[in-house]
Amino acid sequence: MTVKKHQYFYTYDTVGSFLRPNDLKEAYNQVDNGEITQDEFKQIQHGATKKLVQQEITHGLHVVSDGEYNRKNFFIDFLAGLNGVQVVPDGFKLNFSGQELVDDGLKLAGKFEYNANHPFFSDYEFLQSIIPAGVQAKVTIPAPTPLLFEGDFAVIANYSDFYASREEYLADILKVYQQTIAHFYELGLRYIQLDDPWLLGVTLPITGLQGDENTERVTKLEDEITSLIQKIIAAAPDDMIFATHICRGNFHSASLGGGTYASITNVLQELPYDAFFMEYDDLKTDGDFEPLARIHRAQPQAVFVLGLVTTKTSQLESEQKLQHKILQAMDMVPLHNLSLSPQCGFASTKEGNDLNEQQQWDKVDLVVQTARDTWKTDACRFD
Repeated sequence: MTVKKHQYFYTYDTVGSFLRPNDLKEAYNQVDNGEITQDEFKQIQHGATKKLVQQEITHGLHVVSDGEYNRKNFFIDFLAGLNGVQVVPDGFKLNFSGQELVDDGLKLAGKFEYNANHPFFSDYEFLQSIIPAGVQAKVTIPAPTPLLFEGDFAVIANYSDFYASREEYLADILKVYQQTIAHFYELGLRYIQLDDPWLLGVTLPITGLQGDENTERVTKLEDEITSLIQKIIAAAPDDMIFATHICRGNFHSASLGGGTYASITNVLQELPYDAFFMEYDDLKTDGDFEPLARIHRAQPQAVFVLGLVTTKTSQLESEQKLQHKILQAMDMVPLHNLSLSPQCGFASTKEGNDLNEQQQWDKVDLVVQTARDTWKTDACRFD
């Protein structure tokens, strides 16, 4: 595996999703119920996105997203927009610490194929058209990881209906991601983030598998994940920034829980990302910073974007405590390999977390100010 050059230079960033304003929340339901047209919905979405981007820049962000306003769920909408994928209404259910998320599920209706007319492309073009020079646009899409799970955690369970072998299915996933990212690049995108909460579930046991059987399954899955992501990144131009966010789930301020990064360090150190967004808002549950040292040795170009400011509650952390955690992380990796962000997005689904917009921006302001005080610069480190 070739080690990439260092090219993620931001000392602060956000994961990508922001709270939806009420008119946009209402519009999601109206368009689903046929009360407004797709064109009318798009006008509402674009108006909300314009306001959001203005706020992002006003609050000091040099990397901006569209807040994921173009989707109701951070990963389902992207996959549903690919050819060969069919939506199953209310077919996806997941329990978040006692709160049940019910959303559209997915299944294959044919072979998995690239969609040259995927709506995310035009959404990116709109975002790029409204940001000023000197501001970096970021697009977030799910990593391919959920497409690889089988059994209890399968997102698409019926791939064998259309594929004679697992290898053929994996080859089509790779092709779809490579073509999608290549087209984003052609449109001008230079920063893409592959959100990957499923990584922390790789080692969880599957019903019916015991002992060595589960160990073999985990090893095979880890190999598939690393191979796919390595090939996706290797096929892209060198000046495309690749980030990942490794999350514990985020729905209405509830999480799925799961293991610590120590349980998947053997995988993370094989993934040639430029930036790893990692949740460390609660060291008691998230674990310590030791995995960063191991990943850094394997990926010296990578920046660890420390998610120290929680998006799950309105309580505002103190800058002093944030800087103390940054110092702890510096025991493992140099400061120029660290950055700061909120722990997760503010709204991985359209419902959003349990805080209001002012509290959301207070969190962003805290991240920006702490980073400026710590790195003694505005947004970019200079190596």
